[in-house]
Amino acid sequence: MSRCLSNAASLLLIVLAGDVAAATPLPIHTYDQRLYLTAGESPDYLKPYTDDQAEPNGLLRYEPRYYWRSGDSEWHRWDAQLRAKLLVATGRPSSLQADETDSIREDEHYTELRDAWVRRRMLFGSPSLSLALGRQSYKDEEGVIWDLPMESLNLDYRSTLWRANLAAGQQLTTWRSDGSDLDPRDDDIVRVLAGVGNQWWPGHWWDLQLHYQDDTSGGPVDRLEGLMDARDFTGYWGGVRLHGEGGDATAVGYTVNALFQQGDLKSYEIDSEGNRLESENRLLGFLFQGELYTRIDSLDWRPALGVRAASTDEPSLTVNDGYFQSRVQSNRRSGVAELSTGVLGDLLDYEMNNLAYAAAWYRQQLWPRAELEVLTGTVRRLNNSVSVNSPISNPLVDGEDSLGDVVNVALGWKSFPLALSERRQMQMSARLSYSVFYMGEAYQQPEKIHQLLFVIAGRW
Repeated sequence: MSRCLSNAASLLLIVLAGDVAAATPLPIHTYDQRLYLTAGESPDYLKPYTDDQAEPNGLLRYEPRYYWRSGDSEWHRWDAQLRAKLLVATGRPSSLQADETDSIREDEHYTELRDAWVRRRMLFGSPSLSLALGRQSYKDEEGVIWDLPMESLNLDYRSTLWRANLAAGQQLTTWRSDGSDLDPRDDDIVRVLAGVGNQWWPGHWWDLQLHYQDDTSGGPVDRLEGLMDARDFTGYWGGVRLHGEGGDATAVGYTVNALFQQGDLKSYEIDSEGNRLESENRLLGFLFQGELYTRIDSLDWRPALGVRAASTDEPSLTVNDGYFQSRVQSNRRSGVAELSTGVLGDLLDYEMNNLAYAAAWYRQQLWPRAELEVLTGTVRRLNNSVSVNSPISNPLVDGEDSLGDVVNVALGWKSFPLALSERRQMQMSARLSYSVFYMGEAYQQPEKIHQLLFVIAGRW
């Protein structure tokens, strides 16, 4: 009898504790911030041949954020967010170092409004449905279909088993303090981003994604004179993403992106008399990207081994009509210490156009909260008469497809969350990496380039 009474009392305490936790008011106003610092040395990509010489550079990125909700419970109907960015660069950091899709100019510095939106939650009484208006940031897990801030209207649905979004808008301006205008290649482009996903098995998701754009940015003649915007693409990228991980003592995970691109590609040029010449071609292309890995969690050092590969279709020489990435798509993903990196490490940043790569990586825990990763891979172009897009200035030669081989070694650390207050925590991350790329025979003068990079980030 006493045991029954004890069990009943314990159950009552658990219920009461749950009620108290649920009734704990949420703050109406929330402030947090993120600090991101990099330092290292990278190749000087402005030079065709570097002779393995590197230039020092560094970057500071500070992002304060203010968040407001209309009530102190989980069922508040309105919320809003403002997020700014301060960027100060020394030297010429790469876009991967800056965790950006845009290139960074030498010694660049500015402040920028990254997010400014208001959202109506609990649409039609559903806690899963919301509608947001304003400048919002969008990024898929691998950055292959969208990675951009955009002034937009976004309808979003989130539940345990389903997720979906439908956003429409365009980039209107840079919102930067340096007075810089929106890049002509990004102006006058209306975009629609749509997706729907389902967790069909615990830990396993499929997602259908669509990115449509209507591009009229290359129309004005003044944008063609300096070749600032020599082509417009009106069409879509669409496809499926599969992702999951399962297992207990030994985990097995996978990620697959299969994308199809179709639309009309207009190309512009100015003749000797100042007249605009225009041509139009139908573009069809695809990208396939996959990764498979296994991890042994039963061992203290948690070794993991994985392979990843990707390929676009092969474009024709006369039209160059294959799959390409726009300026609002990237290959950035979460890497060692959950800091942003590229698919082939911290050095290489090729656009997925006329390109195929394969890589293998090994990762293990050195001690709690610290890990080591070693990646090696190879890159080639599919049509050896069509160029590829990358920061490397070394000219390409016809008839060779090997772009080179890369090795990336990264050591990462992530702190335990430190409680600053009842609802506020601080967490730090750091990564030290060394990358080396041995250029292949496709380059006019094959040589070795390297990068040494240290990143430290904090959020509180």
